[in-house]
Amino acid sequence: ELSVLTITEELGKTTINLTSGKIAVGVAKQRMQPGERLEVHTPNAVAAVRGTVFVVEVTQQGAQGTQGPLAANTLVTCVNGAVDVAPRANLGQSTQLTPFRTVGVVGAFLGSSRPVTVGEMSQKLAGFTAPLVAGVRQGREALIGQEQKKLMLLAAAISPESTEADTKIQGCTSGCQAQIIPPVGLQNIPSTLKGEKLSNGGFESGSFPPGWSLGGSGQVITSLGAFTTPAGHFMGFVSSGPGSMPGSLDPSGRFTQFSTLSQSFQATGQTLYTVKATYNFVSNEYPYWTTLYGGNSPFNDTFNVKIKTAAGETTLTTLSVNSAFTPSQVSQQQVSVAGFSAGGDCPTCGWGYTGFKTLTFSWLAPAKSGEASLVFELGDVGDTAYPSGVLIDEVSVLQDPPLYLVQGGATLTRTSSDPLLDYHGGAATFDSAMVVAAGSKASLGGPLLRATDTNLTAPVSLLSVLPGGSFVSTTTDPLVSLTGGNHAIGTDIAIFDLAGSGTAVDPLTGQTVATDTPLTTGGGLLAADGATITTQHVARVDKALLEATAPVVALLRGSQLTSASDAIALGGQSRLMSHGTTLVALDASRLVVSRGALVNVTGGSGLTVTGNLLTLSNGSTLSLLNGPLLSVSGGSFASIGGALVAFGGTGGNLLSVSNNLCGGSCALFGGIPVALLNGATATNVAIADGAVKNPSLGAIKYASPTSALVSVSGAGSKVTVGGK
Repeated sequence: ELSVLTITEELGKTTINLTSGKIAVGVAKQRMQPGERLEVHTPNAVAAVRGTVFVVEVTQQGAQGTQGPLAANTLVTCVNGAVDVAPRANLGQSTQLTPFRTVGVVGAFLGSSRPVTVGEMSQKLAGFTAPLVAGVRQGREALIGQEQKKLMLLAAAISPESTEADTKIQGCTSGCQAQIIPPVGLQNIPSTLKGEKLSNGGFESGSFPPGWSLGGSGQVITSLGAFTTPAGHFMGFVSSGPGSMPGSLDPSGRFTQFSTLSQSFQATGQTLYTVKATYNFVSNEYPYWTTLYGGNSPFNDTFNVKIKTAAGETTLTTLSVNSAFTPSQVSQQQVSVAGFSAGGDCPTCGWGYTGFKTLTFSWLAPAKSGEASLVFELGDVGDTAYPSGVLIDEVSVLQDPPLYLVQGGATLTRTSSDPLLDYHGGAATFDSAMVVAAGSKASLGGPLLRATDTNLTAPVSLLSVLPGGSFVSTTTDPLVSLTGGNHAIGTDIAIFDLAGSGTAVDPLTGQTVATDTPLTTGGGLLAADGATITTQHVARVDKALLEATAPVVALLRGSQLTSASDAIALGGQSRLMSHGTTLVALDASRLVVSRGALVNVTGGSGLTVTGNLLTLSNGSTLSLLNGPLLSVSGGSFASIGGALVAFGGTGGNLLSVSNNLCGGSCALFGGIPVALLNGATATNVAIADGAVKNPSLGAIKYASPTSALVSVSGAGSKVTVGGK
């Protein structure tokens, strides 16, 4: 540009004086010492920066030849990082720009900042030549449009930070290097779930062929008693009853008899797939035998979903009568239906069912391409008299390329304290933000994602850590921060899907507990400020250890979050330890759990909260439409040091509870209604006074006398609330 500028250096400060024209400046914050400053002075404005890329433009508004601050117009635009802008006549009147925002100073007056489109930013950077920086990062192929690619490359090139990003990504194996540009500003990528690998996934042929292979007992049906197909005209049904294969053929040796339904497909090596299915698990074992044995029945019929390859076998999920048939997981009841009758000596027992639910899991194919088989397996345990069955529909295996896939022993390392993904305005659509696979690691110095006035759509997850993977962030900020916008994230799985594989016996309790820590961070997981969010779960933790020092969920200033299932789901001997003042915090906001609990602890898992489980402030509302606040089952425990709910702020808070878990009447502990199920007794619960803090600042509304705030299922499950 035809710019007029001077650069002066003094102790601890660099000043660029721009009289006219346009400059782009990149600052390497990692090379600056504490207290050092860089400022850009124009005739009427000051831009103070530390570690950013920005553009400053100066024009004159007066008559030709007129100079001075009142005759100048200054326009400052932030490309990445942050920049503080103020009029020179009033340095106390300043504003901070974030990426893809611009602000003008006209004379002595500071204007309002506004977002910048990709096209505008491209024009602002037009004419600049990137300096030759060693290791300039290559553009992500996912960035839309050639103009945006050029823009991102230029932003990276003029930023001296660009050599910091040593990243190993999809396609890399241990020891390889790749460099990428983390998205800057708006990234709008169409959803790419694609490449259906199965045929006849909805069984609409009216039979298992083509595609499916049946081992044992099963058929394609249109209905089972009152149950009709969740989609289309047909669904699959697999039973562990008559016609099943004998237990002698079961490699695990667990089943007395069993059946399988499978389909093979070609899997591309090191490719991430999303496995989806709709199921309804039914069993004659419930409720009689689970109740008789206090939720720990030896007749624990089991339903597995697996993928088998030449490299081995991966179990995606395991559901059993003891784990899946707990009344705190809504939609189970005793019924008698023709076509699946009870056997043995209890022909009137009827059977229980989970209701149709959706399972969604991520699976990373092994390094070598080849045949893989998706297997649904159902087996009787302990007897053959009381069969179980599973209705299956809408099965699919789709390719799921996330924005970042860290696999093959790779490591993604980023030392910057800025978010890896930073969105401002507009909309962005992708399947998953980051997936970390077994043996791989992501290490960030900042948050994962920040979005300001952006509408995000990410159906799978924002962060998924597969068994054996590791994600570490040293930030004390929330991993995900959403300000404004309408977001559909984790609607298939969860916003945070965390899985481990290792377990060990706790020498103090004798219990088997998870030992893997897939996620380590210094802050909370999700913070929303005036944002609207829909999801399946906020966090799903399976066979993993998770520790938090800040609220896992923090909703502020009119935020609304709707969780279709349990907001926080712990399973598979997981442990969640919250060391802060509260686990979930709402401030002038609303959270709705459509089906399930705010926190569900099952499968031998444990929840330890030093402070309060829930805090509602300044007119906040938690609505539990079909479940309790806290559900503990399957030999799990929950220990809350503070209150179940603490009301605060100016008051007007509401906790609304709707369920029918108590059946008759609830047991009361410290005034808290508790449902004792499947052999749980009063000895399983200890709730002190103070379980509700500041009751004058809020109210708990129960839909009926049978609605429980807490559900405890099974003789081995325990709940303790200290009320401190």
